[in-house]
Amino acid sequence: MALVHIVQFKFKPSADESSVRDVCDHMLSLKDKCIRLTSQKPYIKSATGGKDNSPEGMQNGFTHAFVVEFESEDDRDFYVKKDEAHLAFMKSLDGLVDGAQILDYTPGKY
Repeated sequence: MALVHIVQFKFKPSADESSVRDVCDHMLSLKDKCIRLTSQKPYIKSATGGKDNSPEGMQNGFTHAFVVEFESEDDRDFYVKKDEAHLAFMKSLDGLVDGAQILDYTPGKY
């Protein structure tokens, strides 16, 4: 069963527009860069994201959001704990991101 991984970022005020765009492009490129060691193929089903444009005013400082879909919890766990491309991406956020919020769910499970 599919698993949805939602990531939100708060960028530091010192992060310039070009750096923010690079982070966003890098985050979305993980769909093709994250490779399962056993199959040597990408395993992220889909990835979308962008800058907040909600008029509700409930963002709590988060400005960008991304939704990544995995086929299984096992794929998500590999991504979070072992995938070298993802781990390198996480390190690249140092100095740019002031906060992150992550929420995962399985569609239809309440």
